[in-house]
Amino acid sequence: MLKVALRGLMAHKSRMLTTFLAVALGVAFIGGVLVLTDTMNRAFDDLFSNVYRNTDAVVRSDQKVESDFGPEIRGLIPQDLLADVESARGVAGADGNVDGYARVIDRNGDPVGDPAMGAPTLGGNWTDIDALNPFDLSAGKAPRTADQIVIDRGTAKKTDFGVGDKVQVQTRDGVGTYEVSGIARFGSADSPGGASYVLWTTEEAQTLLGEPGKFSAIAVSGESGVSQKELAASIRDALPADSGTQVVTGAEITKETQDSIKSSLSFLTIFFGIFAVIAVVVGSFVIYNSFSIIVAQRTREMALLRAVGARRRQVRRAVLVEAVVVGLVGSAVGFVVGLGIAFLLGKLLQLPEGALAILPTSIAVAVATGLIVTVFSALVPAWRASRVPPLAAMREVAVDVTGRSRVRLIVGTVLLALGVAGVIAGAFGSQPARVGLGVALTFLGILFVAPKLARPVAGALGAPIARIRGVAGQLARDNASRNPRRTSATAAALTIGVGLVTFILVINTSIRASFDKTLDDNFAGDFVVDSGTFGVVGLPTAVADQIREIPEVGLVVPIRFAPAFVDNDGTTVTSSDDGVFRLLDIDIVRGTGDLGPGQVVVSEGTAKRLHLTPGDQVNLKFLDDARAPAPGESPPPATVAGVYKAGPTGDIGDFVVGLDDFDAAVPNATDAQVFVQLRPGVTVAEAEPKLDKVVAPFATANVQSVDEYKKTIGNQLNVFLVLIVGLLGLAIVIAMLGIGNTIALSVLERTRELGLLRAVGMRRRQLRAAVRWESAIISLFGTVLGLAVGLLGGWGIVRALRDDGFQVFQVPYVTLVLVSLLGIVVGLVAALLPAWRAGRMNVLDAINTE
Repeated sequence: MLKVALRGLMAHKSRMLTTFLAVALGVAFIGGVLVLTDTMNRAFDDLFSNVYRNTDAVVRSDQKVESDFGPEIRGLIPQDLLADVESARGVAGADGNVDGYARVIDRNGDPVGDPAMGAPTLGGNWTDIDALNPFDLSAGKAPRTADQIVIDRGTAKKTDFGVGDKVQVQTRDGVGTYEVSGIARFGSADSPGGASYVLWTTEEAQTLLGEPGKFSAIAVSGESGVSQKELAASIRDALPADSGTQVVTGAEITKETQDSIKSSLSFLTIFFGIFAVIAVVVGSFVIYNSFSIIVAQRTREMALLRAVGARRRQVRRAVLVEAVVVGLVGSAVGFVVGLGIAFLLGKLLQLPEGALAILPTSIAVAVATGLIVTVFSALVPAWRASRVPPLAAMREVAVDVTGRSRVRLIVGTVLLALGVAGVIAGAFGSQPARVGLGVALTFLGILFVAPKLARPVAGALGAPIARIRGVAGQLARDNASRNPRRTSATAAALTIGVGLVTFILVINTSIRASFDKTLDDNFAGDFVVDSGTFGVVGLPTAVADQIREIPEVGLVVPIRFAPAFVDNDGTTVTSSDDGVFRLLDIDIVRGTGDLGPGQVVVSEGTAKRLHLTPGDQVNLKFLDDARAPAPGESPPPATVAGVYKAGPTGDIGDFVVGLDDFDAAVPNATDAQVFVQLRPGVTVAEAEPKLDKVVAPFATANVQSVDEYKKTIGNQLNVFLVLIVGLLGLAIVIAMLGIGNTIALSVLERTRELGLLRAVGMRRRQLRAAVRWESAIISLFGTVLGLAVGLLGGWGIVRALRDDGFQVFQVPYVTLVLVSLLGIVVGLVAALLPAWRAGRMNVLDAINTE
């Protein structure tokens, strides 16, 4: 039976081609994601191992806050501690590090990089201790004066800046012009993970990025023969007991940095992994359908094997052998294709240069996934093959009755009812997770009941085609309707792909419509001045002060953020003035919105969680709080002035303090955004040029009217939309392969029938049209089911998130019509080759086929 299976596979290998491709595409994405993850991990492990290869200890603040905008933020340490560290036994060299935000401006006046959507744009100080400097000069020399900088080689390549060029760099204080004294590599890479870097002298970096007289950390190299643990212990003994510092070894800081990078990038693995799973699931339907059709076509062959003595177990084994061969070969080829995907994604993500990491575990996981999915997809067809009675060998054809299972219909109806109920319950109960579960059950229910729907729905969808295309259209409609299980199984993959695309499109459109409505109904301002940066660094507060001086401006409301501790719990605190509640139409539900000295307003959820009411006090201390009487001590507690309820404009933060308290506590405060309201009677066109003039010195800043702000947010959403829909396009490609495979196998199965049609006068053109339109009807059937599930799920999610700002459920009708038309096009394209083959069929050979 093994020989029979292998010979049968070789004799009909063209029939398995698209099944093989479906396996390969699904495994390619899984293999690509695994290799990409391994490559990222190895690249950054090697990178930071190299960077810290000579760093034996690091002294840093023991105060840290988990940031809402990226990695944790630590406090600064006094520069005076450097002398204490250098005096410790076993220290060979030590120097302070300064880190902060800096962004290069290119020759066209545009900022380089996008810290909000990509790698960070960083600044620091150059150290002359080679063992502690992660950068190596590739051209030029180190900065020696305040007007000189070193830039990373990656940025130099992007901007075509060289040694001696004058470069503008924006920091929190504004834009300055500097001379490029040198270009450096970060370890073995042109830049640290795609980030841009600008390096000044230590004094200038402290002025621009941190605070004069303070370091972000102190790096230490040890003498020969002194272990890292011994060196760290020696440094701890040398530091004052109340220094507020933490000493870690070089090995610890290396591992911590590597783990932090892996954690930061893990979302990429999850993100791409989700689409890999979708591709595999869609591919499993194609594999299942292909084996089902092939087994049905070989009914007489299976029956003859049973008639000459083959047992059912042997027949099942023969089919599974074919599945194993297809799974292994397809998975192997798919993994090779996945290497190309990993390479392209690595370039897109600007990973450090180096060869792909191809680990045995990744190969095993990818190939095993493809093999298991293929074999499981072939189990039911194999079982059916073994059930063929020997007497069936005497029949010319087998009648399909698989679409009539009552058990399948009952199970599908129950799942469908539970799914729809789950979506509705989750929608009105504000439970998105329940909506997601309901959508999954709805998908399963649709797949179960689809055979029952196939005949009437396909007939209805094909009715216009039958009227327009005449005999060819009638034949296409009848062929799509007469085998309901095959039609539903073929359309299943497309149903999943279209359903997910529809789901994403509906959510995207609803988010944009909700945001637009919120601004129109609840935002009383006329302009949003955005810093164009990311995190706690923004525009200098002087910008808001200058905007206030414009005669046309009535109200200016800045928004600031900074890491802080509230009752010793790390968080991010917002700062603004009383106008923020009026401008954003935020309700104060208890107490007042007074943001005077010593006052704090908290969100309703935070007040409930911490059991706070107006009049209560909280210990609020900013990181590096300038109000603290002494290191380690806290400023006076803040009094809860009021509790606000997040409105349609959203949540402005758990804790909101006034500008005076913020400025007193946070050195070099900056504004993330500035909201502007014009005086009555002043138009946007009149005021915008004056606002632009104030903001002009800051290349990253952007003055936007409400309509422009809407477009900006919409464009940001479009970036994600294009990426997600593009990745889901893989599922649609696999579905198209499945439709083409079904039509091709169906043509082979109906060879005699098609030959008879040609014999009684049907022209080749009509026959090709019948095959193409049959495929189009099947595609449209899957598209319609996908649209239904996607619309239901999209409505459920939007309704469930109503309290989180999703105020509008909006259907992108034009886009969904285009999706439907795309479904028809997918069917027509998938059937081109089978239709061409059907048209070239020899009539006499077809009639005499066995």
